[in-house]
Amino acid sequence: MANKMKDFLPKIDMEKMQTLLEVEEKYETGKITLDEAREILRTKVGSIRPYHLAFIEQNMKSMVEDECIRADMRKIIELVEGFMDNTRLDLPSDHPLMHYYKENDEMRRLLLAVEDLIQYPVIKNQWLELYDQIRQYPIHYQRKQNQLYPLLEKKGFDRPTTTMWNFDDIIRDEIKESLRLLDAGDEEAFIAAQSEFIAHARDLMEKEETILYPTSHALISAEEFEDMKSGDQEIGFAFFKVDFPSTPNTQHSTPKTQNPTPNTQH
Repeated sequence: MANKMKDFLPKIDMEKMQTLLEVEEKYETGKITLDEAREILRTKVGSIRPYHLAFIEQNMKSMVEDECIRADMRKIIELVEGFMDNTRLDLPSDHPLMHYYKENDEMRRLLLAVEDLIQYPVIKNQWLELYDQIRQYPIHYQRKQNQLYPLLEKKGFDRPTTTMWNFDDIIRDEIKESLRLLDAGDEEAFIAAQSEFIAHARDLMEKEETILYPTSHALISAEEFEDMKSGDQEIGFAFFKVDFPSTPNTQHSTPKTQNPTPNTQH
């Protein structure tokens, strides 16, 4: 599967990718300063796209345990600031990727509420009401794992399945554990768990929006995204409902999407 991603992406300059990889590794290990790293990017790399980082992760780095969790997205963003456009994709509101963004926006609002409530004595009903909303969020992961990841694998990008899937599950488990602690009345452990949950959830959303979604948009065709809509509708959405068009898409006659079974390799 090596370099299969290149078949679906704009032309990749492998010399620049090698330089970018070396700069990233030297900066992350403290061998060069941020200023030194950025000067190399300026003179030898130039403009970077999110799918360049994804390509390097897929094809030029060896797999390490817990790679997704250990990757410091804030440090990477700091490194490529000014070289990579981090603005949100500008897509129609019914595009599958826009639903992921919308769910993340609502989840961020809920995390702010968690951050606020942990400052005060626990009022169980308040927390139950808040977590009744938060517990919907894993539907977001369910669609990613059953809809988005399998399509990316077909394009040669299987790192989300083998690394990000683990982080999806960690946050899902943290939500379940928080609910368990709340139901058990273990207020001290419950409050202590919230800060880590907030940090993990925010970090994963940043990984999604900085790399996963822009790379997905570059790899997956408009027709494939259109076909994805029926499967997304069947799985559902966190926090909101999406009206599915009653008229079939006329751009292509036969739907290609099948509901894949969840990957079990994580």
